[in-house]
Amino acid sequence: MEEWKEYKLGEVTKRVKVGFVGSCEYAYCEPSDNAIPMIRTTNLSSYGLDSSSLKYVTREFHEKNKKSQLHYGDILIARHGENGKASRYNKHDEANCLNVVIIEPDEEKVPSHFIKYLFDTPYVKSDIRASVVGSVQNVVNTKTIANLIVKIPNRIIQNKIISILKSLDDKIEVNRKINENLEQQAQTLFKSWLKKCEDEVTIGDLSLNITDYTKCEQKQVVLINSSDVTEGCFEHHILSENKNLKGHFKKRFQKGDILYSQVRPRNRHWGYCTFNADNYLASTQLMVIRNRPDVISSILLYQYIIEDKVWMDFTLRTETRSGTFPQGNYDDLSAIKVPFGADVKEITNNLENIYSLIYKNEQESRRLAEIRDTLLPKLMSGELKVTNMDLVNEMLEKGIR
Repeated sequence: MEEWKEYKLGEVTKRVKVGFVGSCEYAYCEPSDNAIPMIRTTNLSSYGLDSSSLKYVTREFHEKNKKSQLHYGDILIARHGENGKASRYNKHDEANCLNVVIIEPDEEKVPSHFIKYLFDTPYVKSDIRASVVGSVQNVVNTKTIANLIVKIPNRIIQNKIISILKSLDDKIEVNRKINENLEQQAQTLFKSWLKKCEDEVTIGDLSLNITDYTKCEQKQVVLINSSDVTEGCFEHHILSENKNLKGHFKKRFQKGDILYSQVRPRNRHWGYCTFNADNYLASTQLMVIRNRPDVISSILLYQYIIEDKVWMDFTLRTETRSGTFPQGNYDDLSAIKVPFGADVKEITNNLENIYSLIYKNEQESRRLAEIRDTLLPKLMSGELKVTNMDLVNEMLEKGIR
């Protein structure tokens, strides 16, 4: 029998604490064998940690701030911004953290994976949001987390739920690593092709700046902000009602377009659209860049846009400009000079073959994520009994090949 009991989260974990709070820019350093990763809210992801904008601090800072040191299995909770967003620290490597709540799990009582899944449930998310309403700083504190009322089944049921959800998460992570490797292959091929180019053109000679503000008439849309695209990937495909939208969600884009953040380009917020985007709206902070079809393919243009020299040149142009934060525009990007002139047919075919595999893996991961997001609240509330696995197995068979 599946028996569930209510506990305060602090009763089934070792400790709830907060990581380093404040500015630590003085301690930032370049990646090296002696540098320590600094995990921030922007690095938190439902499926692990996003290292695209990872910063590093000195070992001296790390040793001095022992309270914010991370250990394998720690659960990290966003204190502000995306309040309550949770990640599990899945590495055994040393790391520190900034402005996040740290939950030290008690594996003998409740496994860390189960605690992480609790924070993915609608009722826990809702409780956290309610706790910060009216707060001056809109910050999640340790008391809020420790006093959360959570429902916990017996250990056998805990392990079964973890096994089901983790099988989906693990496959998504495998796909992510495969795609990371495929993208590295694409960049290697592209750099090799560049060496054959004898002419020079600008990014503007290869691309178009699209400012399509045509109203979207569909009832539901997917809203894409600059933080929702990272190193080529779209972080979510969540539908929202197409009414009372914030004014900056108005740019239309299509399959093959490149979205590139004008703000803080150093954070590598760009995406390559591999899907039909008829019901997608992008923020005005994102440039929509399209290939000139008579000159270059969209996939080859994408390799130019993310190439180290182009990315770093654009970043330098924006960061040398005065203002509240680094921000550029298409004029800055389009003026950058790049090699061109070699035969584009072979490199285009090779890149399209690679990205077709990437797209296939992305589609599978989206399907797995949908299954996970459907099962998780039902499993974590006890609504779907793991003692009756027919429905679970049917969904898993559809999602996992």
